[in-house]
Amino acid sequence: MSFYPILLDWQGIPCLIAGGGAIALHKAELLCAHGADVTVVAPAVCPEVSALPVTIYSRRVTAEDTAGKRLVIDATGDEEAERLLRQACRARGIPFNSACRVGDCTAVFPAVHETGRTVVAVSTLGASPAACTRLRDELAAHVPEEMDSILDGMAELRPLSREWFDKQPARRQFLYRCLDEMLKKGKPLVPREAEALRQEIIKEKAAEDDKES
Repeated sequence: MSFYPILLDWQGIPCLIAGGGAIALHKAELLCAHGADVTVVAPAVCPEVSALPVTIYSRRVTAEDTAGKRLVIDATGDEEAERLLRQACRARGIPFNSACRVGDCTAVFPAVHETGRTVVAVSTLGASPAACTRLRDELAAHVPEEMDSILDGMAELRPLSREWFDKQPARRQFLYRCLDEMLKKGKPLVPREAEALRQEIIKEKAAEDDKES
């Protein structure tokens, strides 16, 4: 396995979930929450799945159900259904996720925490869901509630850093120092605080130049 994480816009993307139990419900909730066009195929589905904005076919899944889909999830717990879907996805080049056989997956769901525009995602590629959840929660605890405001502040400082510093190392140092201060405070800097950090960088650079001369 050779996975590389990437964030995708799932709005309107056609996805197939085979199975109608608790695992199917969890995956359907995740995809529906991000606007995916979800089809569920299973002989029976739990009431919670039926309540979601999904298309349901009450029958066993077939290979043809994968046609036109951009993601296929097997949550049937049935080895034959899993094999059928895995082979169909391989032939059609569709990412495939299996709730039962991680080794057969070409797509993996990480443990995720979202705070506005900040997304924390952790995966152990199926080795330990408990470790995934614990690491995600540890990382999420360091994301301030005002993270979106901090990101807005950083976006405003980027063009200013180009005006204030003519070299990339100084710009990078300034922006990282601003970010550290914002994360420490849990909110954006006010103009005088940004100016103070700017002056710190200028003084440090002048001192370095004096030493070199």
